[in-house]
Amino acid sequence: MRLLYDIPFLGTKSRTPKQAISNSWKDRNAIKESDVNLFCWKREVNTAISDFLEKIVDLEPEPIQFHTSLDELADHIMLAKKNWMGSDVEPLDLFWEDVTILIQDFLAFSENSSATVYLKVIDNNACTKFHTDGYSLRLFTTYHGRGTEWLPEKAVNRSALGETNDQIVKDPSKIQRMETCEVGILKGEIPNAPNRTRGIVHRSPEIVQTGEKRIILRIDI
Repeated sequence: MRLLYDIPFLGTKSRTPKQAISNSWKDRNAIKESDVNLFCWKREVNTAISDFLEKIVDLEPEPIQFHTSLDELADHIMLAKKNWMGSDVEPLDLFWEDVTILIQDFLAFSENSSATVYLKVIDNNACTKFHTDGYSLRLFTTYHGRGTEWLPEKAVNRSALGETNDQIVKDPSKIQRMETCEVGILKGEIPNAPNRTRGIVHRSPEIVQTGEKRIILRIDI
């Protein structure tokens, strides 16, 4: 596992947020460290899933959103699978098994009883301004297309958040990206609540100019 460190905050006991990058999902406990705001599992693309989603993406199925618990998950996945697929493409069990495992594992890992799940095709630029979000933890993976971009702390001007990317990003060459199928666990910042660390600054990639589409799975707690 690789940890990306920066210089500690002067005059405080807190250290500058860092990110943990690993080839093993077993290292995800790193996100529980008080000064880690992103864990990224650098897993490989599954070609069977990739080929399946290549057929799905142009059909633009309706977005899936549901709030679930471990006890309810099987029923929610069955309904999502039915509603998302339609009749044009045979479902791929391997894909839905992967989605199910990620949800189950994230709920168990986070020790939360429930989470909100989003599965959708994105064909717009969505949130292309670098920002933090108001959640405790988020699991995110881009199954198809370009992944989420994020900034190491040394590249962020946090005082400019809400302004333009030119003001937020100190050094564009330091912008990082989660590759297709890599899995991230991200810390956010809940307004008016004490945070153990600053949330990861991230954004959606710009895709309108290229005409590409993305398929993302997002799980928020």
